[in-house]
Amino acid sequence: MSHSEEENLQDHLQEDIVKEALASGQDLREYSKQVEVELASCEQASIQDYISQAGNIAQLHTQISSCDGILARMENLLLSFQTDLGSISSEILTLQQESVDMNLRLKNRQSVRGELSQFVDDLVVTEQLITTIMDTPVSEQQFLEQLQVLDHKIEFLKEQSFREARAAQDVKDVLEKLKIKAVAKIREYFLLKINQFKKPLANYQIPQNAMLRFKFYFQFLQKVNREVASEVREEYIDTMS
Repeated sequence: MSHSEEENLQDHLQEDIVKEALASGQDLREYSKQVEVELASCEQASIQDYISQAGNIAQLHTQISSCDGILARMENLLLSFQTDLGSISSEILTLQQESVDMNLRLKNRQSVRGELSQFVDDLVVTEQLITTIMDTPVSEQQFLEQLQVLDHKIEFLKEQSFREARAAQDVKDVLEKLKIKAVAKIREYFLLKINQFKKPLANYQIPQNAMLRFKFYFQFLQKVNREVASEVREEYIDTMS
């Protein structure tokens, strides 16, 4: 509504009041005083009403102030909680990274432990190996099995010698003595079998089958002592010629 329209409405209302006063036959001055008295009365009543509600208004103000304080504290708590969440998130990420690092170290240790265990198994000289090579007859299956173990350890010792592994030096002498003993027993075994061919009316099939059964013995001789291997081969050729 425009300013001019408000003025027209106010003038129209005043005209209606004046018309009503004139129609009732009242004196306009008296009517004006009556209106002023009523306005003053309304104003006084409003003041009294405000005064009577002052306590409630003050209480309401106090409550609003208290709410403002509570909201401010909640805001601080939320900000602190948000900061704590950020810190916790950072700590979780750190723990996750530490967990990954620990798993990696564990896998590395397990890998090293497995390799070390295999290294020890390949290098250690057991009591069974020693007693079998020293005391068990060459014709026994157990001697063949332990000779294969000895052959593996000798080859492994050669590999570690190239790498200058200090642990290899600790068993070098023991393996060397076992090798010499095994070569001597195998040489004696083969020469004994070959001599059986020299007997009159000898059944060649029996000693030949025995020699074929233990062909690994000759392979072992070729690897660790070529002179003895050549001696056995030449003795066999001379005997069978």
